[in-house]
Amino acid sequence: MSEWQRHFWRNAATNYLRTGLRLATGLILFRLTFQQLGTEAFGFYSLLWSLFGYTILLDFGLGFTAQKAVAEHSATGRTDELNRLVATIFWTFAFFGGVLLLAFAVMQPWFLVWTKVSPGNVPSFRAAYTVFTVAMALAFPLGIFPEMLRGLQRIDLANWLSIGGTLLNLGLLGWGLLAGWPLPWIVFISVATTVAPSAAALWLVHRRIPGLSLHPRHFHGGAIRGVLSFSLVAYLITFTNLIMSRTDQAVISLTLGVGLIALYQAGYKVAEMFGLFSTQMQDALTPAAAQLNIRRDAAGLRELLVRSTRLTIVVVSPLYGLCAVYLEPLVRLLTGLEAVDAQTWWVGQILLFATYSSLVTNSCAKRILMMCGWERKLLAVSLVDATANLALSLALVWSLGVPGVAAGTMIPTVLVGWLWMLPLTAHFAGTDLGRWLAEIFRPILPSLLAGGAALGLLAWLAPFPAGGGFLDCAWRGLLVVGAAGGAGFRVLRGMRHA
Repeated sequence: MSEWQRHFWRNAATNYLRTGLRLATGLILFRLTFQQLGTEAFGFYSLLWSLFGYTILLDFGLGFTAQKAVAEHSATGRTDELNRLVATIFWTFAFFGGVLLLAFAVMQPWFLVWTKVSPGNVPSFRAAYTVFTVAMALAFPLGIFPEMLRGLQRIDLANWLSIGGTLLNLGLLGWGLLAGWPLPWIVFISVATTVAPSAAALWLVHRRIPGLSLHPRHFHGGAIRGVLSFSLVAYLITFTNLIMSRTDQAVISLTLGVGLIALYQAGYKVAEMFGLFSTQMQDALTPAAAQLNIRRDAAGLRELLVRSTRLTIVVVSPLYGLCAVYLEPLVRLLTGLEAVDAQTWWVGQILLFATYSSLVTNSCAKRILMMCGWERKLLAVSLVDATANLALSLALVWSLGVPGVAAGTMIPTVLVGWLWMLPLTAHFAGTDLGRWLAEIFRPILPSLLAGGAALGLLAWLAPFPAGGGFLDCAWRGLLVVGAAGGAGFRVLRGMRHA
């Protein structure tokens, strides 16, 4: 049994647990902070976290590089090389964190003026700002250690640390908000429970990599230069994904008006949740591919690609069918709307299909090919997809309105995925497109047919009730996914047993 197979289901299960817990606690804490903090304090708190989110863009792909390096070390045992690279990344990030801290310290007086903080809140907000920026500087270098756990194919450990931090955050922050603690303490709890899992990951990484050292003497600029090409390509691919996922709202607000974003967002949310739920299994693929690639195990890489692609299609196909058939009640459930606008329905259907197509054609192959020296080819795919996405959204919004923006996302996603990404994947697998499609789809056809039949029978025999809620969605989903999973049991089992 391969190492990635031993850890696969444990990693996937904790991914789902972590994601579900974050969604649930996020809803609870958003409501609490909105209600318990004053209007000005809530706005300032939200703005601080928005700033933190943008600093993540300064990663430049080096966190991903650390994951790849650790995965390769697991196969080669070259600790000296790993020490040079990890120590160099760590101290580079520490330098970036120091620069950010200095920049934000200099900016603090003007920031409080720009945000128009009322005089009575200035001392409290200044303290909250200081606490937040110090924690942000610490988080920058510590952020590589969860990535290193992923490289060790112990994503489950990184997830358990994240789950612990999330529960601690919920307990302490909820207590503080309900007790009316001042904003600096609220910010301290929020950032401390975010940084703590990364600090704990540092300890776990040291225990699992004997001889790992972060001593400054290992700092070597050449180590960064040697992987800089890979890091920057990974960063650019991430950035193009950000463009594809975040520019549609800007297009709508600039062309049709900000008021119509709500129509788009309601449909987009279902597709976003579908994509988020469907990609939790694939996190294990990147370290597994890096390890197999450094061993030059072409057969193992091919097996990883085939098995993971089949599994992804078996899992996401019934979920896509459920979301498409029951889109309207899902939108009502997520938003609280009593009636779903036709434009929202079309946006949801278009983006659901775009997400499903991307999952089938891209989600596994990109993660694996990225670790096998094909990153520049993947960057070309991503750049064309992102450019066409933006251009088509701008072109179609005038004639089709809000659904036109969604169509501008779907068309290049589908065309690039099926006409470019799939042939590229077949070439990597050493075959032609026709044989590749047959190899992937023939064994899982019974699962797809079983899921489709179950969904069709449900839609015919048990139509969704007009006032249906979560339970009505849940039992239908369990039946359809159960039928597809039962028929595809051999594929599911194959992710653990060779």
